[in-house]
Amino acid sequence: MYKKFAANQRMGGLCPIRIKPLLMRLFTVVLTICMHISVFAFGQKVSISRKDVSLSTVIKEIKRQSGYNFLYDAGALFNTPKISVEAKNAEVAEVLDQCLDGLALNYFIRDKYVVISKKVLTIESQSVLQQRIVTGRVVDEKREPLEGVTVRVAQSAAVTTTDARGDFRLQIPSSQVTLAFSLLGFQPQEVSVGADQQLLNIVMVPTISNLDEVVVVGFGERRKGDLTGSISTVTAADIGRIPQASPQFALQGHTTGVRVAPVSGNPNEAPQIFVRGVGTWNGTSQPLYVVDGQIFEPPRDVNEDVISSGSLRTPPNIFNLINANDIESISVLKDASAAAIYGSRAANGVVLITTKRGKSERPVIEFDANMAVQNTPKLNMLNTDQYVSLVSEMYENSLNPDVSIERNLYGREEAQEFVKLTSYNPQFDPQSPYYISDRTTYNWQDELVEKNALNQNYSLRVSGATSRVDYYVSGGYFDQYGGINQNHLKRYTGAINLNVKATDWAKVGVNYKYTNQTSTNYGGDLEALAYAPPWQPIYNPNHPTGFETVIDPYLLGDTWQGLKKYGQGTIQNYAALAEFNTPYFDLSRNFGQFFVELTPLKGLVLRGSLNLDYTKQDRWGLDQMVITSYFSPTGQNPRTQYPNAPNSVARLEHRINNSFNYQSDFTANYTKTFVEKHNLNVVVGVQDQRHRRETVNLNTDNLSNLPENPRYTGWGGDLANNNSFYSWNHRFWFGMVGRASYNYDSKYYLDASMRRDASNGFAREFRWGNFYAFAGAWRISSEPFFDVEFVNDLKLHGGWGEAGNDEAAVGRYAFLSRVNTGLTTYRWGSGNGDPIGVLNNGATVADFPNPSLSWEVAKTLNIGVDATLFRNRLSVSAEWYRRITSGILQTVSLPFSVGTSNPLFNIGELENKGVDLMIGFKDRAGAFNYGVSGNISFVTNKVTKLYNDQPLLIAGLHRRHADNVVRIEEGRSIGTIWGYKTGGIFQSREEIEAYYAANPDNNVTNTDLVAPGDMYFLDVQGNPTDEEPFYSKTPDGQINDFDRTEIGNVLPGYTYGLNLNVGWKGFDLVANFYGEGDVDRVNSTRRRFESMVGVHNHLTTTLDRWTPSHTNTSVPRAVVGDPAGNNRISDRWVEDASFFRLNTWQLGYSLQNSALASLKNTVSSLRIYIGGNNNIYLHRWSTVDPVNDQFPLPKTFTVGLNARF
Repeated sequence: MYKKFAANQRMGGLCPIRIKPLLMRLFTVVLTICMHISVFAFGQKVSISRKDVSLSTVIKEIKRQSGYNFLYDAGALFNTPKISVEAKNAEVAEVLDQCLDGLALNYFIRDKYVVISKKVLTIESQSVLQQRIVTGRVVDEKREPLEGVTVRVAQSAAVTTTDARGDFRLQIPSSQVTLAFSLLGFQPQEVSVGADQQLLNIVMVPTISNLDEVVVVGFGERRKGDLTGSISTVTAADIGRIPQASPQFALQGHTTGVRVAPVSGNPNEAPQIFVRGVGTWNGTSQPLYVVDGQIFEPPRDVNEDVISSGSLRTPPNIFNLINANDIESISVLKDASAAAIYGSRAANGVVLITTKRGKSERPVIEFDANMAVQNTPKLNMLNTDQYVSLVSEMYENSLNPDVSIERNLYGREEAQEFVKLTSYNPQFDPQSPYYISDRTTYNWQDELVEKNALNQNYSLRVSGATSRVDYYVSGGYFDQYGGINQNHLKRYTGAINLNVKATDWAKVGVNYKYTNQTSTNYGGDLEALAYAPPWQPIYNPNHPTGFETVIDPYLLGDTWQGLKKYGQGTIQNYAALAEFNTPYFDLSRNFGQFFVELTPLKGLVLRGSLNLDYTKQDRWGLDQMVITSYFSPTGQNPRTQYPNAPNSVARLEHRINNSFNYQSDFTANYTKTFVEKHNLNVVVGVQDQRHRRETVNLNTDNLSNLPENPRYTGWGGDLANNNSFYSWNHRFWFGMVGRASYNYDSKYYLDASMRRDASNGFAREFRWGNFYAFAGAWRISSEPFFDVEFVNDLKLHGGWGEAGNDEAAVGRYAFLSRVNTGLTTYRWGSGNGDPIGVLNNGATVADFPNPSLSWEVAKTLNIGVDATLFRNRLSVSAEWYRRITSGILQTVSLPFSVGTSNPLFNIGELENKGVDLMIGFKDRAGAFNYGVSGNISFVTNKVTKLYNDQPLLIAGLHRRHADNVVRIEEGRSIGTIWGYKTGGIFQSREEIEAYYAANPDNNVTNTDLVAPGDMYFLDVQGNPTDEEPFYSKTPDGQINDFDRTEIGNVLPGYTYGLNLNVGWKGFDLVANFYGEGDVDRVNSTRRRFESMVGVHNHLTTTLDRWTPSHTNTSVPRAVVGDPAGNNRISDRWVEDASFFRLNTWQLGYSLQNSALASLKNTVSSLRIYIGGNNNIYLHRWSTVDPVNDQFPLPKTFTVGLNARF
């Protein structure tokens, strides 16, 4: 039973090695007898059968059956490999012998204790544990050698890789060990190597098929191959290859039906995510965000008008609040059959974010660092000489004697003299001493758009797991400059994910995240900087502040004269204002979850969780008014504005937003397999969420001009300029959920879900709503009749469901009346000798309540097919969907005599339908592996119902494009741009007279002011008739508002992506391309800077303007006042906004094991990389960026490393 050296060794080396043989043998015999007596007196036989479990698990089972107590140092069992044991009615010692065989551990049994300790190497044991060499070859299924396969001794640092012939050579212990083989694109393998084995031949199997991947769905997980709804997922591997601060860009180009629309290149602004089109014109079309089961309520922008906007969900930037390296996966539930389980808030889809947890049995330390430089493209503007020429021409072309004369005013005396001048513009007169053409050109963009703006991102993570506990701890730091005038974002993050299996049937866990984010966002975007006259300087070394003032202030009597120094086009000095009046923003967010999970019966899991989310936002700003008044063209004298204040004046503002989100969930999840092939899963639960938001705003004037210590300087307790307000909003939701899923032999699938929701945004009678969904799938490839060799998997799936949206822009609490006071008066009584009564303040009912309001409801039908072919190398999917959103809120007209605003009703309807297509191919040849995938999504949008069929005109419906005047009309898209169609440019006076004789234009008040070089517009429609109540489709010979028609669509007709990945030996390359097509937008930048009616600077495209000597052009003449209406919204400004760009790319190299060996096994992997964003950007947009000219997307270059210890 015992080896002959067991006594000495298992006593932990209590006897010296060189002991006299007689004493040694005697000691061994006595000790052995004593141990047997102890076992006989206390022990009992045990039965145990375990496979691939930890040693500690077996010890606990032996203790339970035998009653023995075990004593051991926890470090002795650390990193021991998993073992398998099979014993029936065996002695404890026999079981322990089997468990410890091949391990560097001893044991001895004394009384009721078993003591386990590390082995002390005797002469005999050293011979057992000596090293040996094992060699082998690794090949694929085609028997082709595989290069770069990692070969590792399990639970050890010993590692090597295969060479070009697939051969490897590794030193291992002479006892039995397990070797682990891994290579990207192949299933990992573990092979047990016997004590006498020296040569191995390994065949690795490709793992290109992803049907077994686990996908997060609402309230659970599911194999990807078992999905019936439409869900797109990106994993940590996808996110890790995206050099972006915000990981939602990993969705862009990787997922079908999901459009990630960056609002701008400003790091403080959040991109918007649209799932299969735009779902409403009244409120948010953003999806619901759920992080580890917790519904995410986005923080309010501290600049937002709290009173006017209520608690409308603004586009959230949740990803800015989470370290990208902490995310395990992002799943997007696209159709209602998948999203309906989230009920009244899932009409626009659901984004599920799952964060990482500990996995490896040993502690793993990971460190990521990258640095990036970004450069923002700039607008091409006129220099001073070109600017003078243009403005001079504008005034020369003006035939209107009422046009005001531009005044260029310098100092006090010059200004007073110049006030007398009314007949000309001296700054544009070469004979005038004020002539500016020969002055220096100051490029504000070059000065205030930072070159090579630096971004930094660091992350440190520690994770691990045992049989009972898994843990994940991380910390991160991120620092990004937006590149334009004080736009800056700095973020600190921390996360803890701890799960403890307290017993075999009980588990508890904590998931906590913390974010602190500070930012500055003064303003002054690219267009604001470009507006400056090119001769206006930014800096002045002779001024005490170092900046050039923009007014020449003086007192004329008692009046403050803030005269613009650089003409009417003078802009505020953004650089100076950013220095002396930059608001600072601070956000702290605590986001945590505590849960208890019980398994009282096999297959039944009960889970209760408490989720808490507290966010505090601060906005702090000190306006040093006595200074900043000199840097704004509209500046006022703070000393006369605040007469009780001394010479030093400042204004302090502090706004605080607090939000608290509480959510409690309870679910019961039951899984059962009947007769081997019938699989059933049932989920039921309840969810309670309460959200409170409060805002406090404080501001005061008459402060000292000291940024470090502003003090009140008012006289006599004057607090007249102190203001404050407080507001709060409280919302709650309560829901009951249920879902049943059945599949037969992974061939036939049926799903049904239901959610009953309540929201306090509606009246009690209409507070509850029911949302249902049904889905099914059929795996045709599993049928006996289907025998197509090259098709590995073929599945049809379809579903129908409904979900709600309670985030309307208007209508929340519209079932209640609002009473306004102080806006009206009435007379009451006849006191004080007044025969008609005393005047009193009154109150009025401001609106007309509608208690029957309820959710918008989206009903979706989805049909799709998924296939993998050619030994899982080729994957294809196609889906068709149709979503109808009904109950969109609209106002219903009431007679003016009612005296209130018009009431709201659930009336409008909108349809989105489209097709999502995806194809991907992966393969390898030896050490070379590659993959390519492409996707494209088509979507059409149509309004199907409006109140009384009455069209709506909304300016700036789609964010950041205020000039996109959108017409919402039945039969048209809600992205329809509405405006005039141009016919061309007048070339002669005869053309003008003939045109206006045939087509009177209501936008032109005086045709005598129209001249050659002006534009004319087409008569395409007519005034309304009884048969056509909104406009006639027949031209009527005049130009008016009814000639506005569809001139573009701001919603893309299709989006597409292309993804490439290549690997060879230690090198890897990934690239993501993304594009949008069939999309138009009004180029607001051109409309502002090509108008040629104001004296601000203009684009260089105005050099191509019409002149009598240059008539072959599409740019009209320059003229003050725009007498022909050249700048009205028309197809002149509409441009193709389609684009195709290299969204992200990354080239990396992972150091080979020979290089890592010099690090003495402290680093298990090290990868360095370079990458970038938007480095290739193809489009037809005439200015800078079809996404946003005001704050264009920057081009970024990144360098970084990933290390694993």
